[in-house]
Amino acid sequence: MVTGRRKTAPGAGRFVWLFVLLAAMLLGVAARLVWVQTVEAGSLAAKAEKQRVRELVLTPRRGSIFDREGEPLAKTVDARTIYAVPHAVKDATGTAAVLAGILGGDQAGYLKQLQRSSSFSYIARKVDLDRASAVERLGIEGIGFLEDSRRTYPSGELACQVLGFVGVDDNGLSGLEKYYDDVLTGQPGRVLAERDPYGRPIPGGVMESVDPVDGRSITLTIDKDIQYEAHVELAEAVARFGAKGGSITVMDPRSGEIYAMASWPNYDPNSYAQADPRAFRNTVVTDAYEPGSTVKSFTAAAVIDRGLAEPATMFHLPSTLKVGDRTIHESHDRGAVTWSLTDIVTKSSNVGAVKLGQALGKNDVYDYFRVFGLTERTGVDYPGEAKGWLPPPSQWSASSIGNVPFGQGISMTVLQLTRAYAALANGGKLVTPHFLVRASGVTTEPVWPVRQAIPAATTATMRDMLRAVVNDGTGASAAVPSYDVAGKTGTAQKPRIGGGGYIAGAYISSFAGFLPAVDPRIVIVVIIDEPTKGIYGGTVAAPSFSRVAEFSVAHLKILPVVAPAATAAGNGAVSNPPAAGAKADPVLESSSSVR
Repeated sequence: MVTGRRKTAPGAGRFVWLFVLLAAMLLGVAARLVWVQTVEAGSLAAKAEKQRVRELVLTPRRGSIFDREGEPLAKTVDARTIYAVPHAVKDATGTAAVLAGILGGDQAGYLKQLQRSSSFSYIARKVDLDRASAVERLGIEGIGFLEDSRRTYPSGELACQVLGFVGVDDNGLSGLEKYYDDVLTGQPGRVLAERDPYGRPIPGGVMESVDPVDGRSITLTIDKDIQYEAHVELAEAVARFGAKGGSITVMDPRSGEIYAMASWPNYDPNSYAQADPRAFRNTVVTDAYEPGSTVKSFTAAAVIDRGLAEPATMFHLPSTLKVGDRTIHESHDRGAVTWSLTDIVTKSSNVGAVKLGQALGKNDVYDYFRVFGLTERTGVDYPGEAKGWLPPPSQWSASSIGNVPFGQGISMTVLQLTRAYAALANGGKLVTPHFLVRASGVTTEPVWPVRQAIPAATTATMRDMLRAVVNDGTGASAAVPSYDVAGKTGTAQKPRIGGGGYIAGAYISSFAGFLPAVDPRIVIVVIIDEPTKGIYGGTVAAPSFSRVAEFSVAHLKILPVVAPAATAAGNGAVSNPPAAGAKADPVLESSSSVR
């Protein structure tokens, strides 16, 4: 029997190699599965979760801002945010055109958002409900909606610089919205949910929710009606005198509560993005200026408090006075005169104020201005408060005593001046100007510092002298029917920016005063910046003071208080009388003059 090799069937080798190849492939797949399910499991799971799970921040409802009577000045209303899932939008160009037609804005901007490569794109945030509903009714595939809220200011421009405004994320950007942002904002929440590629929630998908905590509301000292009166009067005064701008501040001198603070130019915080950023400045707090003759009240108070003079003390005043390298002039030319201290104040004499400053000396002038708070910030609850500039006596030049006593060569904010006049009105107390009355959910009210600046007897004498300014002097236009008014006019040149003298023809006209003069309940400071149809505080600013004051006393139901028979030109109370037998100060009694 013959034996031999078994022959392999044709093609059998190919099956072997195919089997080996398939086995290798299966082994590779198995190895990859092991790798994916072990080594890369964590990172791939995270990627998958990121694709289907989305986190949305829930913005808390911002607290409201109310005036002292509970009228809303700023509030949050319901709104909706419109978003897109770009790859789900079938006709991006047509959709962009529709959105622009309903929402306004640039069609190209919407198209750019609709063509983004991301799975989520904001189309418009904080849209009012009517317009959002109009878009929703169209049923555009790929367009979604989120519940939201937006900030509104019901009175538009009223108190705009005081209130400020918020950004798109409801964070305070200026004014009290910024200063009290941590109170008004609240705590955001979040929603974590699974969504399909079109952004729709997956039923039964993983979801986690943390509710937001709404912000607290605050009540302000602002009186909406007085604020409106100040706002309207200021706008009319700026137009009437062709001025660049101005401000009106109304405050309770006893407590520091600010009833009104209006600045011009202004803007509508509901559409602040379209406004001139220069209108955002609350110049009463943030800008310093040279106050001019309104400061003479503090120089006179210092002389009285030092016991150097009484209201009836007489002074010989030359027509001009040379101090250092400066010659001091009056606003109107006159010859040499002999005037009382009351006359110096009521007639607003520059030469007289310099005589008072010389009698005090530079150290006392500085110290009394410091006592009246003119070298420090007021501490107002508002962002960006300025301080002004009053150098220490060691930095004064030989001529400084010839301009500082009447408010030239120094600067301060309008609020610093208002606070100092409040001290003259309230018996010498330096209060802290403020806006906040209370915050919701807080049982204790804030405490605002108060300190005694100058003796009450001195301020009582000054009140009589400032009554004379309105009754017989430069402030006659500030009078209010049936009320005794006390105050002082001011007409100050505007210095050049960066120094180098003063701008020709540029002035700030002002009036600072209070009423009723015997028991003051309101202090008002009016500033008109660069009027072109008049310059003097008595004719430009005083009439606005009168109108705002008349409205305010009626609105607050403040009754007239009849002052005693005029004492301004007679004997006044002196807190620091000179020692018995002391000789008169030669500067005050000198009959000669330096020319």
